[in-house]
Amino acid sequence: MTPGAALGDESVRSLAREILARREYARFRPLESEWLQGMVRALADFLAWLADLWSTNPALYALLMLGLLALAAALLAHVVWSVRRALAATPPPAPAPRAPAPDLAAEAAALAREGRFLEAAHAMHLACLAVLLGAGALELRRHDPNRTLRRRLADAPIPEPLRREFLALLSPLERRWFRDRSPAGEDPGLFAAWHALHGRLAAAPRQSP
Repeated sequence: MTPGAALGDESVRSLAREILARREYARFRPLESEWLQGMVRALADFLAWLADLWSTNPALYALLMLGLLALAAALLAHVVWSVRRALAATPPPAPAPRAPAPDLAAEAAALAREGRFLEAAHAMHLACLAVLLGAGALELRRHDPNRTLRRRLADAPIPEPLRREFLALLSPLERRWFRDRSPAGEDPGLFAAWHALHGRLAAAPRQSP
């Protein structure tokens, strides 16, 4: 390396030091800031004082150690207490059991005993649907119309005679329920037919789709 080159390198280093010494670059020199240097010096002085305290003032050293031990014991006791309190806390109450589904067949029979055969037939129709829904043989939402029910019944895995009987009983029930709600519309035979279908659906083996 030539002397001229060395002088050039030194000039560059000197210029770099001058630039980095400016105030705007102070954040890139954290250890050079006055407050941090002061903290480091204070910590070093404290550690040195603590190291010398055993020989210069054993009583104060022992008092400090006892205080630290007491603080550690208090923190440990608080942690143990918190854990035991959490473990002993009363668990949240179990959710209330759901109300049992209404016995539609029993309601239908009670209506029939009162002579309300149309309402009894309608309740027994709902009981037949409940049998199919409970067996997973039918999917139906609460407000689906009867045309949707007819379409779903066509694909339901139930014996064909029961499917035909269900569909055949829907029309007279709809006609009386929606058009003829007068006492003349009461039909014990319609209720009896739905009642019999309910028994056969409940006893029928489930078929594969």
